[in-house]
Amino acid sequence: MREDMFKVIVERPRWGSRHAPKAKLRHDKVLDRKRATGRRQALEQNGYTKCLNENLAPLKRYLMKQVGRPWDKVYGEISAHLDTGSTVKQHVRDHLSDFIMINVSVDRDGAFMSPGHWGRPMAPDHWWAKLYVDPNDGLIKRTDKLCRKLGLVYFRDKLREDRKRRASGWRFDHNLRVLTETRFLVKLNGCWFQIDTDHAPTDRFGYALQGRDLVEALGKGIAEDGLAWRTIAKRQLGKKELRAQKLSND
Repeated sequence: MREDMFKVIVERPRWGSRHAPKAKLRHDKVLDRKRATGRRQALEQNGYTKCLNENLAPLKRYLMKQVGRPWDKVYGEISAHLDTGSTVKQHVRDHLSDFIMINVSVDRDGAFMSPGHWGRPMAPDHWWAKLYVDPNDGLIKRTDKLCRKLGLVYFRDKLREDRKRRASGWRFDHNLRVLTETRFLVKLNGCWFQIDTDHAPTDRFGYALQGRDLVEALGKGIAEDGLAWRTIAKRQLGKKELRAQKLSND
């Protein structure tokens, strides 16, 4: 870890502006303003602040380069430069949990779990951090590779695919596959079904349903009153059809 990492991470000061008044206002030309001078008066009247700004990108890049190394050694290097004697340094160390899952455990079924923000255990596909500490050997590893190994879809990959589909102008839902205008594959209660409609599903205003709205409408089985379409057939997919569509039931 570089010696000046603390200076790189914590920039001082970054907020405020060149035209911000000084803390001591010696010549106050505004008649109706308080005559008291000093930093507190300057902040009250102008709203400018001079405080620290964190640049955590170098710390994130450093952690990404430590994949495969023991977490104890990496944490020791970080502690050598970011000790607990400074409140600011301790605050920077608190950000480590944003980039790496430290408290990872293995339950009795062999599944990897880590406590979330509310203390509820989360599976690897719901971890926000890109790195984690393997409880078996204490090494730093990538979360996305663990998800692929366990056959899970990492939620960051889901977000990336959703952004691509939104950029192309389509709403997307992972429980929906559109085959034609009137034939859909929908995942309901953990199982995939093929649902046929007599007309293209639309809302009460005549706009085509997409994504989650379409899944909810097809899941009801019966369209709302006043809509110009309805479900005419519904059946569960077999094993061969699931393999052909690269799908799986829960």
